[in-house]
Amino acid sequence: MKTRQHKILDHPIISCFLLLVFALVISELVGNIDGVINHHVLGIESGSDVHLGCGIGAAIGAVVAMGLFKLWFKPDFKGCLQRKGLLTGILLFLPVAVIHYIGSVVSWTSFGTGSVLLALLAAFSPGFVEETAFRGLGVANYMRTIKSEKQIKVIFWLSSLVFGLVHATNIFAGGDPASCAIQAVYAIGIGMALGAVYLRTGNLLPCILGHMSLDFMEFIRGDLSQSGGIMTGMGVGDWITCFAAVVGAAWGLWLIRSNYHSEIIALWNDKWNKGNSANE
Repeated sequence: MKTRQHKILDHPIISCFLLLVFALVISELVGNIDGVINHHVLGIESGSDVHLGCGIGAAIGAVVAMGLFKLWFKPDFKGCLQRKGLLTGILLFLPVAVIHYIGSVVSWTSFGTGSVLLALLAAFSPGFVEETAFRGLGVANYMRTIKSEKQIKVIFWLSSLVFGLVHATNIFAGGDPASCAIQAVYAIGIGMALGAVYLRTGNLLPCILGHMSLDFMEFIRGDLSQSGGIMTGMGVGDWITCFAAVVGAAWGLWLIRSNYHSEIIALWNDKWNKGNSANE
């Protein structure tokens, strides 16, 4: 059976950036309903709470983007959100998450805590949007196009590095330059762990839930509640979460070592309804 051609999306690297932009644009457009939720449901009018209170609409937008992606490739692609691999993915990410949680709790003792509700709502946006944009669509499409097991690490590194470097732009939102640089490196490490989990399971849900849980634990912090989620300094807890990122980087590399390449290829071939595995 002849493989359907998708022109630009058949280019493994260019398509990653196009799908990243696509996911962000759709999330932003649908995310405009956040204003309605903030005003009419939560009664939030202005201030940093508006930024923290936004998230549900953006999350819905991310799901819409994933739905459109699946529809475009119908019937070949089985989708990013499913039960299969969910528990495995959560367990794979758990070692990194536990260390990160400890750092967050230490930060609470230093900076106090803010609204749990707003922290939860705020976590929806990065959890869904960033995972869809930086991993969900681009990685899935990349795995559709590759011909060799050796190419697996290309998307692993690309998605992780872009994810980290984008976080450095927080400096333009008023973040401390040194803290933003550290946050970018931290995001690369966490991105490596999340990317490995996605490649190993083919399921984005563990990544979304893991990402949401990390941000939720951080957004409860009193200082981040006041700054709209922008870091203005580094405390003891922040250094512990940075250590979690170092562990995440090492763990991510371990999870996608060459021993698992054939397994990863077979898993993604199944997700794309391919009959034959790629050869090294």
